[in-house]
Amino acid sequence: MQGSGTATLGDHTERYPIVQLPIPILREAAAGVAAVNVYPDPDGRVRYTQLLIQGPDGTTYYSLPLVTAARKVRGDLGRAERVGDIFTVPAPLGDRVIPIDRRGGMTVYYAAPPSKPTSETAANPCADSSYFCVVSMKDVINSIVPRELIPGRAIFIGAHSLSAVPDDYPVPNSGGRKMYGVEIWANAAQSILTNRYPVLRQSDAATLAQLLVVTLAGLLLVLRWRLYGFLGALALLVAYVFGAYVLFSLQTQAPIGSGPVEVPSIAYVIPAVFWWIILLGYMLVEEQITVARTRNTFGRFVTPSVARTIIDREEAGKLALGGEEKRVTVLFGDIRGFTTISEGLTPGIVLGHLNRYFDGMVDIVNRYEGTVNKYNGDNIMILWGAPLEEKDQARKAVECALEMQRWIVSEREKGGPDVSFGFGINTGPVVAGFLGAKGRMEYTVIGDTANVASRLTSADIARRDQVAVSGETLGELGDDVEAVDLGAVLVKGRTEPVPCWQINRLGQLTTPKPAPAPDVPIGRAAVAGYH
Repeated sequence: MQGSGTATLGDHTERYPIVQLPIPILREAAAGVAAVNVYPDPDGRVRYTQLLIQGPDGTTYYSLPLVTAARKVRGDLGRAERVGDIFTVPAPLGDRVIPIDRRGGMTVYYAAPPSKPTSETAANPCADSSYFCVVSMKDVINSIVPRELIPGRAIFIGAHSLSAVPDDYPVPNSGGRKMYGVEIWANAAQSILTNRYPVLRQSDAATLAQLLVVTLAGLLLVLRWRLYGFLGALALLVAYVFGAYVLFSLQTQAPIGSGPVEVPSIAYVIPAVFWWIILLGYMLVEEQITVARTRNTFGRFVTPSVARTIIDREEAGKLALGGEEKRVTVLFGDIRGFTTISEGLTPGIVLGHLNRYFDGMVDIVNRYEGTVNKYNGDNIMILWGAPLEEKDQARKAVECALEMQRWIVSEREKGGPDVSFGFGINTGPVVAGFLGAKGRMEYTVIGDTANVASRLTSADIARRDQVAVSGETLGELGDDVEAVDLGAVLVKGRTEPVPCWQINRLGQLTTPKPAPAPDVPIGRAAVAGYH
């Protein structure tokens, strides 16, 4: 039988306005009448079966699985009683203590997945013990199903594929197949026979507390170790889920269970991963913004190429004192008459003039891919070829120097202070790397090449508004150059004088105020070192 119509909720039961009973001849021949109502959850899956219902007159009808299981264990439904949320059926083979909800139902423990279609198992019925044995009634009548499979078993008979609308439903372990209604009754009866009932004992407060703890624990790991913390939190969550399933499996291994089996509340903690991802994403974005800000700030104190070198070496764990040999072009610039200019001016005004000219010069240096290595009072040192390799470094250095001279002269003619520069350029090998102490270091170059470039800035060589180069640099400029032989200069550490030239033109770039050739080429000059 079954209840129909809109049921009203009673005291751990549901009362139906209509009950549909078997025809009298079947009802009189039967050992009992039991309810077969099946109600899927909102998602369409059947997780629940009613233990009892009431008719419009208050008559109680027990469910078919309960009646069947009670008969198998010789239980007395007449003495069954409910205390709170527990429904107890006394039986000589062991009382059945069943959790019952407000609707008078219990959650089904599905001991087997949906069986294969009878068309696939007709040749060898009931061969796979991992499924309930589902066969066609006609095969039983025609003796295709061995009769020895029937005695001693609980047999459920019901329509499953006979009607136009099959009596089948999705269940928690259905996979891609649905389960026949008679199989659902069999699983419900098996839950009672084996005394095993899945329940969610955890209250809403406990579930929220668990979610909060898991979420906060994961957030702390992400805060502490970023991506590794996120991976660690995921690993712990997977371990928790796996442990919960292992515990659930251990509780359901025995042939006869010990009563309600708590189903792990796993789905409730999964949303914690969402907040971990949000925090991790925020921290990674913030980290990238911080790195970009650091690079930008860092680049104000060292050139972008040096900043990239330092950051890359730091990330690789290779930031240390030491250097490597490189072939570079070194440019030194020295202000002419700086002491005279600064007389009578406050330090702030003097610093403002220096910054004004250095700012314009650095813009030009960047266009020619140079690296400003350092400022030393009224001097500037620029490199090509370190820390990054640079093609045509000598030509770029001279073109940069000529354009800087043109810009300085134009600023002076616009009414700026009477500032002029002399540039000395040399090309050759150096040792480039980090110099200083472990706690305070700077990137620089050391060697004779730098000493020569520094010496060429002397006022008697790189005169006002002029660019002086060594023979090494001149040799790499090509044929489209106009140079004036200045003679040779002695440099500390060298026995032979260094030939030097004044560059008046390179390609289309010309010096704004070319100085005439010296009356007497330089043959002897003060010895200068590189500082």
